Amino acid sequence: MPGHFTARSCLLPVTTVLLLALLVAGRPFPGFALPQTPEPETGEENAYATPDADAPYFLGPVSGRPLVMATEDERMVRWDLTADSLTMFSNIEIMEAKGNVILTRGDEYLKADFARYYMATNWVFLKGNVVVRSRQDEILAEEAEFDLRSRTGWLRQGRIFMSGPHTYVSGDHIIKHWGDVYTFKNATITTCDGDVPAWSMTAAEAVVEIDGYARLTRSSFQVRDTPVAFTPFFVFPVKTQRQTGLLRPDFGRSSTKGVFYNQPFFWAINESSDLTANAYLMEKRGVMHGLEYRAKPAVDATVWFRSDWMWDRERKRSPYDGEYRRDGLVRENYDRYWLRGMIDARLPDPAWRFKADLDYVSDQYFLSEFKNDFSGFERSRRELNSFFSRSLQERDLKRQSAFLLTRDWERASIAFSSIYLQNQYLGNGNQPHSSDETVQRLPQFDAFLYRGRIVPALPLEIDTSLQTAHMYRRSGTSGARHEIVPTLTLPVNTRYGSIIADAGLTQTLYGTERTARSRDPHDISIILDDNKNRPRQTRASRTVPEVGIAGFTEFARIFDLGAKPLTETKANVGQSRWLALRHSIQPRLEFRHRANIDQERNPYYSTEDRLAPRTELVYSITNVLTGKRDHVVMVKDPVSEEMVPALSTSYRDVLSLRLEQAYDHREASRNHERDTYPRRPFGDVFSDLTAHLTDHVWVSTRNTWSPYKNELTRHQSGVGLNVPKYGQLYVGYDMRTAIREYTRRNDSRVSFLRVDATTVSFGPWSLRASYRQDYRNHRNRETDVNLIYTHQCFQFIGRVSHQPQESSYHLYIVLFGLGN
Repeated sequence: MPGHFTARSCLLPVTTVLLLALLVAGRPFPGFALPQTPEPETGEENAYATPDADAPYFLGPVSGRPLVMATEDERMVRWDLTADSLTMFSNIEIMEAKGNVILTRGDEYLKADFARYYMATNWVFLKGNVVVRSRQDEILAEEAEFDLRSRTGWLRQGRIFMSGPHTYVSGDHIIKHWGDVYTFKNATITTCDGDVPAWSMTAAEAVVEIDGYARLTRSSFQVRDTPVAFTPFFVFPVKTQRQTGLLRPDFGRSSTKGVFYNQPFFWAINESSDLTANAYLMEKRGVMHGLEYRAKPAVDATVWFRSDWMWDRERKRSPYDGEYRRDGLVRENYDRYWLRGMIDARLPDPAWRFKADLDYVSDQYFLSEFKNDFSGFERSRRELNSFFSRSLQERDLKRQSAFLLTRDWERASIAFSSIYLQNQYLGNGNQPHSSDETVQRLPQFDAFLYRGRIVPALPLEIDTSLQTAHMYRRSGTSGARHEIVPTLTLPVNTRYGSIIADAGLTQTLYGTERTARSRDPHDISIILDDNKNRPRQTRASRTVPEVGIAGFTEFARIFDLGAKPLTETKANVGQSRWLALRHSIQPRLEFRHRANIDQERNPYYSTEDRLAPRTELVYSITNVLTGKRDHVVMVKDPVSEEMVPALSTSYRDVLSLRLEQAYDHREASRNHERDTYPRRPFGDVFSDLTAHLTDHVWVSTRNTWSPYKNELTRHQSGVGLNVPKYGQLYVGYDMRTAIREYTRRNDSRVSFLRVDATTVSFGPWSLRASYRQDYRNHRNRETDVNLIYTHQCFQFIGRVSHQPQESSYHLYIVLFGLGN
């Protein structure tokens, strides 16, 4: 069964009306034919005139008088008539009703002050405060005439309100065709309430299909009562589902792009796929073209692909220009592009799953220069996260393309994959691609045996991972790596706590095809020794054993807060009360030992090829306060099916604090380079605190404190405020010091402030803002402010963005009903 997308509205902005007119003028409007409907026969001067007939019968008030007739397809339908008075003219088969006239048929009805029903033709003439209700739509008119069998007819000085898209369509004269199709003379269309709408479209003639489109001829766009644009032809969506059309444009000015205009066009191909194309016009850079394809051909299959390409007028960047002034790189290419996409699908056998990722870019600056645009990095990441719950690599990392085929069983799984990493910092006037040392896994096979008992009667458990991959690189050591890691685990659980012991072995075989000297900066033998004459990477195998044991327990106590329980009454609905607090203390102790195995001659493909020796004890203690809370809510009674008050209990961690430190036995006995690096076996004390102070305020902070330097080496904290009525606020601060120790080296300091704010509303105004300040480099990293004015039927969004490499100003105009 095909999947479904959520609705994506479309926008036909004022600035593109003339462009649209040139594109679609003269084309026939698809989807329906317009049958001929007779013009009104009764004028205003004789609307209430008594027909020339003998012996009229005055019947007085009537209620629910049936009018039964046969439709064109020979179905019998019934309308019920109610009025203050009814007069019948039997010789000419005419019936007149006056005062609160109502004709009903199911959920549909016709209302008027006066009605004349022609029994021979089943036509009814209505006059005075005419109201027609059809489905969810309502029609108002001064007078009207309808064929009750086919519900076709005409209206004068009428207006239709379509509740789904919240759209008003009015005209001097309206013809209702078969189905839900109307023709309007001197029409006005708007989504605004009020007699003088903030904006509207007028037309000499309009053909409107309910839950479809309105086709306007000789149309103009009006602000209040003033025409501001004209087009000979215009298409207006009057539907709530996904629809083909122009999306909201992005236009403004940028310091690097000049004046820009980005116009997307959305094509709803079918219920489960669509295509978006956009043209991004930049005064200083040229035109960027983009295509985005989305499809959900089945419930368990999703496809997303996007490409952007351009011929950039700006070819070469100085290594001292803007944000890139320190990287020493240039960009000499005119042709620039970015391809990205993902696929998730199940094969005919649902146990098999297929995933594929594509991410390939033309140069090292593309993702930074086009970060927040419609075609930009941030939007693509959000789209992919929402579709696949996974996303792209960070902008400064190598671009990763891969495919993965997996098969799962109860205790095992296998995976076939290939991974290609693109180093976008090569080429374009920088180092040639022939010098690329990036490792490509082409292909790779993985198998996993999940942890489980070897013999059901014994608690001894086993788990195993196996991997074999061909490691290819253009420059440097290439070959195959085959690795298996079996692990035995013995869990012991008692009433006083748990102990888990494990022993594992990493067995690796290398099939080297081409060798080179170790040059990777992550090679531990280079980090610990500055000798440049490293041996060639020719070793064929390694065996690295590792053992560990961990123990933990928990002490807990519950404190009754002495609160009086809530009663289940309607007056208490929405009320809550804290009843108790549970305080738990969870100490944990873990010891890990990995043998010191010489790996200097092993090939280096990734950090897994250098398993550093380890003899370390890690000890921690965690405190958790959990609150118990009662709420009075409304629930449906299963017997009476009425909404009644009831108690609901919830639990929430009010406060959580973890303290952790490690002791490195190898560092305590080290004799190497002691004159340069003193022994420091005790690791930093790590603390992690999260507190929910109220329903609306939470605080988190993570800190590492050095017992040797007697200072914080890293600090990360944040305060969040969430008040649904007013908005959200988050303030965070990150700090990291420079460290030069034997086991870790960090030459740079970080001092970074982050502020994010969103106001729900302040009258018609709202605000979204973010601020990033780099105190280490004494510069503003990013400021983004969006000021939003929201009217009932339109919205203005003004955006100011400042980044190290670019300052830009945007203006968005959203006309509700034409898109948002």
